[in-house]
Amino acid sequence: MKTKILALTIASVFTLGSQANFFGSGHNWNNPFSTVIENIKEVAEEVKEVATDTVDSVKDATEVVVDTVTDVASSAADVVDVASLRGTHVLDDLSIAPDKIKWIKKNIEFERNYDDQPPLIPHKTDGMTINLKKNKCLSCHSDENYKEEDSPKMSSTHFFTRDETRLPEMSPRRYFCLQCHVPQAKLDPLVDSNFVNLDE
Repeated sequence: MKTKILALTIASVFTLGSQANFFGSGHNWNNPFSTVIENIKEVAEEVKEVATDTVDSVKDATEVVVDTVTDVASSAADVVDVASLRGTHVLDDLSIAPDKIKWIKKNIEFERNYDDQPPLIPHKTDGMTINLKKNKCLSCHSDENYKEEDSPKMSSTHFFTRDETRLPEMSPRRYFCLQCHVPQAKLDPLVDSNFVNLDE
């Protein structure tokens, strides 16, 4: 059994030595692993070259894709305009200044255009600050100030949460007034409506 193991070991060493070129005339017998190390270096260089070529190919392909997408987007922007109820506007044109609005005089009643329409504001709102620290609307329309300012009192609906819980102060969801209330101006409706107020 020992003889067989010895014979297999010798055969394995000879085979590996032949593959690693240990027995060639140029082999350095002072460093029996020099050929193996050289072979490993050659393989590493080949792998490095292949990896570099692959990375370069990926970069080139990526640049082609980006250029193609950019060209398609540019072409689309050239032909597509933004259309809305107020008309059509070309994307690469300068912005068009809005027409000057003629405000309806203060304290003139407005007609509702749809059921449950929030009341319109009968005055300009320029410079009226509404932020987390200050709400200029409350200086006239709050429970404390509406009588003195002779202004409409804020509706009790503004004190209810979404789940109909009554709060002692204005509900946060109603705090930013201009989300619903807009200044009343003499404008034609963008969409025709046959709404009729039930009070009429």
